Amino acid sequence: MAFSKKYIGKGKQVENMDIVEVSLNMAELQNHTFEYEGETFVKFNVAKLKEPDQYSKTHTVYVSVKEPDPKES
Repeated sequence: MAFSKKYIGKGKQVENMDIVEVSLNMAELQNHTFEYEGETFVKFNVAKLKEPDQYSKTHTVYVSVKEPDPKES
């Protein structure tokens, strides 16, 4: 089983702090919820970009999704 990344947002390092402020796409985020003990959760990853993008965003946010292996003939 392989994993793919589904990007759900971006973020920016807060100046002079160890905080990353992120904006998430709620429609996409809701596609990746799961239930545990009667509560709804979303598990996601925040990764630092090699270089800031054109909007000065320094981080990307994604969920890892299991992808089925292609069936062999």
